[in-house]
Amino acid sequence: MFKEVLAIGGKPGLFKLVSYAKNYVIVESLIDGKRQPAYQSEKISLLRDIVMFGNGGEKKLSQLFKATFELEGGSKVDIDTKNSNALQDFFAKIFPDFDRERIYPNDIKKFVSWYNILIDSKITDFDEVEEEQDNNETGKEKKPQAERADKPKTAAPKNTAKKVSTKSAAPKQATRVSMKKGS
Repeated sequence: MFKEVLAIGGKPGLFKLVSYAKNYVIVESLIDGKRQPAYQSEKISLLRDIVMFGNGGEKKLSQLFKATFELEGGSKVDIDTKNSNALQDFFAKIFPDFDRERIYPNDIKKFVSWYNILIDSKITDFDEVEEEQDNNETGKEKKPQAERADKPKTAAPKNTAKKVSTKSAAPKQATRVSMKKGS
């Protein structure tokens, strides 16, 4: 279920992917359950693809949601979202190495609101998404290496044939213009 959750730029809350169409997708709000189209021109992001910056590397939202779920015991986060220091202290418990220069209090506020929406919607399967992606990525990496090992490397044969022109090779003649005086 988590793999179908979307965030749409400019629209509050989170959405579940319902259906595909030619130029848009049908999404359902996780807040009120209303369905609406989301067009290609809108900024649509899958939550499973979003990462947050750390000093030692990036972390996927699914990993951070899982850490929050374990920290809060499966309940919603209850924090004063107007207090920037409280937000950063809370986030430091989940992601101690987060980059304080690139992750702003508004980003943490959005993270907390998204987490609470997911808990209200009973979407808590953050582990399954990570395992699926890890299996898919390792499977994709191993397959091409195995194929490369089986096939010996050979250089492509060079085309040594001369080009033959289909146009005639007759030389061009200069055009002379003569002007007569007093004609």
